[in-house]
Amino acid sequence: MFEIVYLMDVDWDWIKQRPQFLAERLSQIYEVHVFCRTFPITLLTKSSHKTKANNVNVHRFYTLPFSFKKGIYFINKIYLKLYFWFFLKKYNPEFLWIPFPILYEFIPKNKYKIIYDCMDDYTEFGFNSYYNKKIEKCEERLIDDSSIIFASSQNLYKKLNEKYNKKIQDKIFIIRNAFDGLIFENQPEKEEELKEKPLFKIGYVGTVSSWLDFEILEKTLQQFKEIEYHIIGPVYEEVSGVTTNERIIFHGSVEHDKLYSHVKEYDCMIMPFKLNDLISSVDPVKLYEYINYNKPIISIYYDEIKRFSPFVNFYSDEPEMIEVLSNLINQNFPKKYSEEDRTKFLEKNSWNNRISQIIGHINSINLKKDK
Repeated sequence: MFEIVYLMDVDWDWIKQRPQFLAERLSQIYEVHVFCRTFPITLLTKSSHKTKANNVNVHRFYTLPFSFKKGIYFINKIYLKLYFWFFLKKYNPEFLWIPFPILYEFIPKNKYKIIYDCMDDYTEFGFNSYYNKKIEKCEERLIDDSSIIFASSQNLYKKLNEKYNKKIQDKIFIIRNAFDGLIFENQPEKEEELKEKPLFKIGYVGTVSSWLDFEILEKTLQQFKEIEYHIIGPVYEEVSGVTTNERIIFHGSVEHDKLYSHVKEYDCMIMPFKLNDLISSVDPVKLYEYINYNKPIISIYYDEIKRFSPFVNFYSDEPEMIEVLSNLINQNFPKKYSEEDRTKFLEKNSWNNRISQIIGHINSINLKKDK
């Protein structure tokens, strides 16, 4: 069993997404040490800087906030170079797993086999020009030095190939997102639930940030008095207070294993994103999980998620959203898909399935080394 050091740019206890799922499954085969960024104020609430979570060794490193600003970035860089030099020397891992290019800035070069897990189009997050240039320079070096590159979507795969031309065509692979792995049992609807309801609950699960289209939610609430939206997830300060509508209800963060106890009461799930370059490269974890929740689903349409069309009611603009909601309300929110369709899709798209693909690529690198 060899060791993998898995770097994360967010805290382990942040909303559970691709990094946590992959690290947990990798830890069933390898010795995995996760190093995740947090902030001093967060550490005050932790009993330890090092914990064990689902067989993953979790180490928290803290940095000064506003690291995208030049002076603070420089201070964090000096500290983190020393920090990672010490811990990498201690663990001497076979692989370094890096999902965010800036993290490569702090790593001793040419000493480890690198896996670059490209999850987003990072320069589209709205950072300042200084930080975006840093991301681009770090990604270029990371691309050159990586043994394997994983792209979480077809659009990211295409963008990386176009940007770096023939440098990466033999080492880049698409590893999409997935769902947790436990297929929830289909709960048959009771006869009284099939009757017309006075109020339908529509749920969203995920981070609440500038990419959430509150304007279209507000307009649908004006149009339909029989719906309300329930938002589960951490709220970024930039959108805090963006709406005061009483029918948009915020529940805050909920532990991942307790999510289903909330959403099972909802009549529908929604992904109301604003469409931009960032979103166009996203393969949303939430759509996989919405299917597992066995609910009707509404989402903005873009090419990357076309393959979800058997399961999702898509819209492209406000009139289409109004039409979709009108049809669903009139029919008491039926699902597009059968239980057989759902089960087949989930069995094919579990994190265990993705890990099998990843292990195959890791093993191929080790075979090349041994030749």
